[in-house]
Amino acid sequence: MAYQAKGRDPIFDSTTQALIERRGKELIGLALLALAVGFAMLIGSYSPDDPGLLAATEGPTRNMLGPLGAAIASPLAVVIGKGAWGIVIGLAGWGLRFLTHIGEERALGRALFIPIAIALGSVYASTLLPGAGWSHAFGLGGLFGDTVLGALLAILPGSAAIGLKLLTLIFFVATLVVGGFALGVNLRELGNSARYMLGGTVLFYAGALKLAGSGMRGAARGAMTGATTGVRALKSQAAERRADRVARAEAQVGDEQDGESYPAPPPLKVRR
Repeated sequence: MAYQAKGRDPIFDSTTQALIERRGKELIGLALLALAVGFAMLIGSYSPDDPGLLAATEGPTRNMLGPLGAAIASPLAVVIGKGAWGIVIGLAGWGLRFLTHIGEERALGRALFIPIAIALGSVYASTLLPGAGWSHAFGLGGLFGDTVLGALLAILPGSAAIGLKLLTLIFFVATLVVGGFALGVNLRELGNSARYMLGGTVLFYAGALKLAGSGMRGAARGAMTGATTGVRALKSQAAERRADRVARAEAQVGDEQDGESYPAPPPLKVRR
């Protein structure tokens, strides 16, 4: 005898399940952002004088996360150098995606390429000239970046200077392309970013032209006002000089009239 099993109702309805899934992704995003901040602190405060697995020193730890941070930062700096910042970028990028629910469904297929992007970034960093604050004997890309760069320079024909410039360009572009792919960037997002950048550039250019036009109009208005004021001042000075000449002429005529002597009238003749 066959019995028909009655289906069990789900504990949560579809709306509640979607809400729980959404909040779970947001928690994952917050956790990734917290990890990104932690790695940024330990990488940013790295000091070659800190005691660690690859540094036999007994001085005080300067790392912001203490001995644990120094123990993690030391091998990262030695092996991949400045490429370690790719860990921070990867964690922060996917943390923001999970937190804002923008493209988080692409995480499994794209985040696997983050180590490749970090490796490319390390080789690119090795092509750059270290600054005065870099005290290591190897380059900015660590031992890994220097090893790969040296092997490629040995293979390339021609001079090392031209090969270095060519490899710098190649690894810069490759780091951007693979890094963008590893962070889940697609063509639609690239198009939107390009439109936003183009729109921002146009608005900035229009604002600069408007500001320049306002300045030119203000300068022209000021010049016209100054010219009008100058003309009025010249006319006023000319009128004052003309009035002064007239006053002096009238005063001179009056003085001449006062100084003249008139002859006495002839005597009257009396008829007898």
